[in-house]
Amino acid sequence: MTLFNKNKTFSPKIEFIIVAFSLIAILVPLRIFSKIIFSDEWLGSLGLISLVFGIILFLAKKEKIGVFGQMFLRQISKNYHGKRKWFVYVQTGLFLFIGGFTVFSIHVGNHDYSDLKDQVITQLHKQGILVDSDLSYDAIQRVTSQISPNQQIDAIVVLPLLSVQDFKIFSVVLAVSDHLMGGWVMYFWQIMLIECMEFTVFLGISRKFFLKNIKNMP
Repeated sequence: MTLFNKNKTFSPKIEFIIVAFSLIAILVPLRIFSKIIFSDEWLGSLGLISLVFGIILFLAKKEKIGVFGQMFLRQISKNYHGKRKWFVYVQTGLFLFIGGFTVFSIHVGNHDYSDLKDQVITQLHKQGILVDSDLSYDAIQRVTSQISPNQQIDAIVVLPLLSVQDFKIFSVVLAVSDHLMGGWVMYFWQIMLIECMEFTVFLGISRKFFLKNIKNMP
């Protein structure tokens, strides 16, 4: 894999890695910060990805962020062509389905099957594993220490099948896991849903209003 093309720009793969990791470095700290500030309210992250992408796109169009801006514009424009376009569509649709189903399952486990969830938590308490509404590393460690690595792998493999065979147990398992993680499981998938929807809207708006003249950028 070469680092540069003949025109002295980064190769497509290197360019993609640079842009992707740069966005991750910006968005992940912002996500954690918004979670701390807004506690369990996912609304605190609504519009965050649109704001970040919008600012970068505006600065890139104004040529205020140099080479990175040009790389960002090229990577965005590639989402409208060839294999990348279909990959983005399929990935977004898959994340929307998995995220929506997971959020729904945790919600059902917390409400419709709350009695069974409470029974599981009560059993954990009887074993000396204290579980509250906050993230508890000690509780997670004590639960996982009782399960061998092979059993943990088997459980992860069987979990999708369980969603079909016994949705009640599946939803309670997710609800208890979310409880042990202090609500981070629900928060993660809520954010994933928001980001997928925002990214889809961003691509549509940017294609219509901002990227008419850069589809053939070098």
